[in-house]
Amino acid sequence: MTSPALASALRRVDAVFGGMTASDEGCPRCFTTEELALLAVPRAPLGDALLLRFFHKVPDHFADHAATVRRLLPELFALIASGRRSGVGYAPTGLGRTAWRSWPREQVTAIEGFLDVWWRETLADPAPPCGVGAVWELCVDMHRSLAPVHDVWAAAPRGGTEDRHLGDWVAYRIEDLLQDDVWILPQEVSELLPELQAWLVEHAVDRLAGHPDPLLARKTALLALGHEERWVAYFELVASAG
Repeated sequence: MTSPALASALRRVDAVFGGMTASDEGCPRCFTTEELALLAVPRAPLGDALLLRFFHKVPDHFADHAATVRRLLPELFALIASGRRSGVGYAPTGLGRTAWRSWPREQVTAIEGFLDVWWRETLADPAPPCGVGAVWELCVDMHRSLAPVHDVWAAAPRGGTEDRHLGDWVAYRIEDLLQDDVWILPQEVSELLPELQAWLVEHAVDRLAGHPDPLLARKTALLALGHEERWVAYFELVASAG
């Protein structure tokens, strides 16, 4: 069930973007004439499958990609908020491929408001329907930045649900992080890996102290080291733990 805060954010998105249209010119190999024609009809429902196909196509599939994304946002965000796993989609996203922060202020504010509420409620939920990892990836991709997402995590109270989610995410990803695997991040923001690793060293190590894996916090701290030095210290850590 959608929370009051999320419902309010959706109403704001609908008030700003609802009724917008886009050109019906697009890739004829990927979409039928009838499918593209729906973009030019205000509020015509697209359905989950077509909506996500539109949302994840590269910009050159449309005559005006930014207008297409704006046309999709009310239905897309409503799908995301519903919690249906099939509706989460994947990165890269259409919104992340636009310069949406240069759009009119009310549009920027509506997008920021929805993403912020969606992320905060995901972190606060002991069992979020879409999973923290999936929501993290999409939010980072749509923001094209770690800061709006990680600032919320860093400000969360110690010892709460947010810390448990952080521990689960780091435990799942720590080996990839230690190997400098850029595929942890959405492809378009893979250059943010050093920033992600530095953030974890600064903010996650202390929060992981009570994790069931007693080595997790110490492994995370190794991200502060250079690659070769890191692996020497890693094998020494594992060996000392028996």
